[in-house]
Amino acid sequence: MNRKRIMVICTLLLALSIGQSSTWGSRANASALAPERALQLQDSEASKDDELLETLGVSSDEQLYDALYNGQTLADIAQYNERNAQAVVDLQVAQLTEQLDQRLASKSITPAQYQAHKAELTQVVAKSVFGL
Repeated sequence: MNRKRIMVICTLLLALSIGQSSTWGSRANASALAPERALQLQDSEASKDDELLETLGVSSDEQLYDALYNGQTLADIAQYNERNAQAVVDLQVAQLTEQLDQRLASKSITPAQYQAHKAELTQVVAKSVFGL
């Protein structure tokens, strides 16, 4: 496997795991307290996935995973489908900022950690999207 492919896959998995870890507890608590809230959280996650697929111009998660596995970056996928790669960066920054906001509100991170993560977020996401 080439280094670029490994970096892109690891970054994508890291972003997904961060998203899972930050929402998993709230999903579990919500399902115990209010089943309809748990469904809203699941629908929200599905709509974020759909947003990414739409922004990239792909029709399914499998198509996205196959392209990434074959060494394409998210920017490559977007450009192949005549989409704007910067829109992918913007979308992921917005989604991750929302997660950071939730983590700050729930006090799972300090304000200093929040500022540090937020300061480097755009650069980290851009490197991931463009495979740098």
